Amino acid sequence: MKHLLSCFVLTASLFLGGCAQQSSSKERDQKSETATTDPYSMEGVMAVHDEVMPKMGEISMLIDALKEQADKNPDSPQANAMKKLQESHKAMMDWMREFGDAFTSDEILKGAALSEEKKERLRLEAERIESVKTLMLESIAEGQKLLETAAQ
Repeated sequence: MKHLLSCFVLTASLFLGGCAQQSSSKERDQKSETATTDPYSMEGVMAVHDEVMPKMGEISMLIDALKEQADKNPDSPQANAMKKLQESHKAMMDWMREFGDAFTSDEILKGAALSEEKKERLRLEAERIESVKTLMLESIAEGQKLLETAAQ
């Protein structure tokens, strides 16, 4: 029960923190923070998460915008882009769930010390969130490009 509550608190805090609208100056600050923070630290991992989590709404909007064309032709570039967007959305949701299962809220939010085993897991999670980030950014760019081309 304690673990379930801890996972819920973590997921809620990650989701709510990521969903908060950010100004462009705050986004620039986060990008510079991501660049200067050890990518294999909890702060580094969370900085990457916080950088791309706000893009989940954009992913959902792009999926909706591409859906009509994708439904008309399942082999179209729009359908492929929509699938990639859905994959990136799922990848972030899966990462957050699994990350929350692997670490306690004290470890994530309060900087509690990590065992050697958890330090190794954090290294793996750092690589995973970078992959999720890449997938998200690429899928967004592809979706936007298709929509811009269609608008011309």
